[in-house]
Amino acid sequence: MTPIKVGVIGVTGMTGSHVAVELLNRGHQVVGISRNPTKLGQHERYEPREVDLKALPIEEIATALKSLDVVVNAYGPHTQLGEALSYKSFTEVTRKILLAAKVAEVPYFFMIGGSGIMKVPDSPSLTACEDERFYYAFIRGILDSEAYVKHAQEWAGEDAETLSVARQAWMAEKEGRGTAETRKIIEGAQGVFDMNGPVVEFHQGGRLTAMFFHGNTSFKWTFMSTPALYRPGKRTGSYEVCFDYMPLKPAKGHESEVVLFEGRLHGIALSDMALAVAEEVESKKHMWKHWCPYVPDLDDTPGPVYVKIGHVFV
Repeated sequence: MTPIKVGVIGVTGMTGSHVAVELLNRGHQVVGISRNPTKLGQHERYEPREVDLKALPIEEIATALKSLDVVVNAYGPHTQLGEALSYKSFTEVTRKILLAAKVAEVPYFFMIGGSGIMKVPDSPSLTACEDERFYYAFIRGILDSEAYVKHAQEWAGEDAETLSVARQAWMAEKEGRGTAETRKIIEGAQGVFDMNGPVVEFHQGGRLTAMFFHGNTSFKWTFMSTPALYRPGKRTGSYEVCFDYMPLKPAKGHESEVVLFEGRLHGIALSDMALAVAEEVESKKHMWKHWCPYVPDLDDTPGPVYVKIGHVFV
């Protein structure tokens, strides 16, 4: 197809770097928008635009978004931790980005959000971030994944060590080597995902930002949620898509014994997620829709958390 000019907000982050490199590899022009966009590297089709989203007014952010065909918002302040992950901080920055895109008259706005805003299959009025069953299954799914726990070591601060120790305890339990101490460690990790904790608050902020889009046809947008167990890994080159509702693996056992989320959460490797983003940027087939790409049988081989220009996805 004819190359297009795509702005990627959060271009040096985990999601943004993969998206930007995928777009460059497909022949498009990329404008990197972040506080330190030169960290991605150099390329004749890459233009870094230094922008502090929290500090700058909407008008100046809009200036950085002008002359673009598509803007991909991969803003996710995970590495900043603390206050950056608060409900207010995340929603306010997202609000500024969206208003700036409208001022700049961006033709197509691509929002990347999290899994917590997807609807609960057996309770359509609820999103996953309101359901404690989701968080119980989420932490257990995390501890079951070497790739997920390993990637968290690069950005999760003190929680990274908690997850690493908890995974060792989790594997001991699975292998029949569990003790009272390993069970205590696992319970402690589950506490990080308590319904009153910071992870839930961040997801609830994402839920509010989704309301900026749903039912709004005043501008052209698409909203992609990543599946719960989204992390680095091997590229498969394909993915499936669901809309609005949390994608779940087929239930096992008798219906009365099935726990909705337990052992059923899907994931996707960063490299396949970048593929899904690039294909939507090119086709725009999911305009005004909330969708989620996932890979049914995801390999658990760890992969790079951040990539730079020149990386080849395998």
